[in-house]
Amino acid sequence: MTQIFLNWVDLLWIPVVLLFMYKDQKFKSIIFVLMCILVLRLQVELMSHIGYENGVLPFFTWPALYRGFLVYGLFIGLFLFMARISKEKNPYIFMAAGISMFIFAFITSIAVMFL
Repeated sequence: MTQIFLNWVDLLWIPVVLLFMYKDQKFKSIIFVLMCILVLRLQVELMSHIGYENGVLPFFTWPALYRGFLVYGLFIGLFLFMARISKEKNPYIFMAAGISMFIFAFITSIAVMFL
């Protein structure tokens, strides 16, 4: 039971979104969180498929999933903080910020997973 919880602990971001985001930002923020969760799982699957569950270089001993939790958690938290203080004046800027933050999180998690 604890293994299932540890593998899906990042789903706890969804209640955070529902509690703290503005009404018109909730849907987009949930989509952002779900996409980060999905891409994290795909990256972890890729790392295990190529045979490097703990990274290519031996700098960290954590599994790739826990490294991804750390990186994506930081970026999701930063995105939600910025979304909360922005009040979504322009929906195009909000979506551009979400896409940019997602790309930054993806590139950073790739780098951290390979270390």
